[in-house]
Amino acid sequence: MKTIQLFFISLFGLVLLAGMTPARAAEVVATLDPTEVHISAFYNGTTVSVAGVIPSDTEAVIRIIGQRENVHAKEKGKVGGVLWMNIKDITYENVPGTFILLTSENLKDVVDSPDSTIGFASVKNEVTILPESEDKDFLYGEFVKLKKQQHLFLEDTSAITYGTDPDGNRTISANLPIPPMMKPGSYDIEIMAVKDGKVVGQENLKLKVIEIGLPKKLSELAFQHSLLYGIMAVVIAVLAGLLMGVIFKGKGGGAH
Repeated sequence: MKTIQLFFISLFGLVLLAGMTPARAAEVVATLDPTEVHISAFYNGTTVSVAGVIPSDTEAVIRIIGQRENVHAKEKGKVGGVLWMNIKDITYENVPGTFILLTSENLKDVVDSPDSTIGFASVKNEVTILPESEDKDFLYGEFVKLKKQQHLFLEDTSAITYGTDPDGNRTISANLPIPPMMKPGSYDIEIMAVKDGKVVGQENLKLKVIEIGLPKKLSELAFQHSLLYGIMAVVIAVLAGLLMGVIFKGKGGGAH
């Protein structure tokens, strides 16, 4: 009798433990092609292909958040009610240099929410704006607008194409834009499966952006021989000015 009681107690304990076990994360499998982007002399941005599989009841988000940096800016305002001038220095600390977000129209409300853990608002609380007395929401919004103009912050709700694999999972494919001004470095490509507004699965892939050829030589010169680089920049600027002067003088002489 005691043996039977112990058996049922043990069985009940196992059932209870099974109920307490956290749900497994949804499986996300993805690939990236190519895994390296080369910045050459005539580089003007490119795209990389992302393909993968997510659970059938989820939506996909593909995201790049670039390296954090400090950005110094000028706030403009009217002086004397007439002239627009720089009136204040603003510093953004710990802001991402790049934020590219590919998602679907079904997730637009989730992504654009002020409390989003996925969209541009997700990094706002990690950003410090100085002086602290300024309106952080307004200034962060202006920063996002500027980055969008530079194509370094981008949101696209139509870039991901969906399909179905033989097992009933959703297949995804997208061309992820790499803008011309994106800095060299190593980037995490986050592929997320989202359900009911929450990330339930994720895979990270590595993308390297590498300078080659002339851009690489110029960067090495700027960092390793900054004085020589500065002198060369001044000489080139002076020569360019002289050349423009000769061109315009020639045009002026031809008009008589």
